[in-house]
Amino acid sequence: PEASIKKLISQNIGNCFSISKTFRDAESVSPSHNLEFTLLEWYEIGKDYKHIAQTTQKLFLYLHHQLQKKTNQPKTNFLNYQKQKIDLTPPWPQFNLSDLFQKYAHIDLSQNLTFKQIKKTAQQKGYNTTGIDTWEPLYDQILLNEIEPHLLKNRPVFIFNYPTRLSPFCQLCPQQPGFSQRFELYMAGMELANAYSELNDPVQLEKNFKTEQQFRQQHHLPNHPYDKQLIKSTANFPKCAGIAIGIERLAMLFTNTTNIEDVLYFPTSKLLKQP
Repeated sequence: PEASIKKLISQNIGNCFSISKTFRDAESVSPSHNLEFTLLEWYEIGKDYKHIAQTTQKLFLYLHHQLQKKTNQPKTNFLNYQKQKIDLTPPWPQFNLSDLFQKYAHIDLSQNLTFKQIKKTAQQKGYNTTGIDTWEPLYDQILLNEIEPHLLKNRPVFIFNYPTRLSPFCQLCPQQPGFSQRFELYMAGMELANAYSELNDPVQLEKNFKTEQQFRQQHHLPNHPYDKQLIKSTANFPKCAGIAIGIERLAMLFTNTTNIEDVLYFPTSKLLKQP
């Protein structure tokens, strides 16, 4: 629903939210991913991604306290998940993605924003780069193996400022060239949310869409016409920020389960297992 919501925002709808189904098959089915899942999205006018982070903290703590009240538990800021107490007390820890790459992978991420350079770095670190001809899979390997295992498990964690090549709809970071105003939220090692300050420059947005189309064409990936109406509406787009939160993953945390099947009536994994 992202594109539709943004068109409404350009017509001065104001702060808004959506709870709707999303389908994503770029990732395979796993204990934390179902092909079809539910997203909560909201947008705040006149705010940036750092303000969205504050709202997110308040929402999660409110939900936690309401669940404690409904189940007759004492009110605390601690969420019990898989024998781990997660402290939800604000402010939550915040880290710059580049700092994490430097600290745990000993990589200057700002110098590894091209495929040629990150491939060289990955090979030096012993990663198998055979058959990989794009930047993102190599970045993902390093993130998964060398960054995510070090994230705090007893606190929610915000990771700020992602490479612009991963964030085509985001405002740029003025003080960090090559990076955008985006954060992801992790809890118990699981990604729960993705948020950013919205790009409101129609010229830059169309340029980003065309770059993405060229990339897909070069690598024989499915390609789709970009939404010209969305680009046109961006000219009237106010300063704002938005976030998307995976409802099923949030439910997993609050119900203390490690498998997304447990919070779905009809998980994709069971359908795939049918003879």
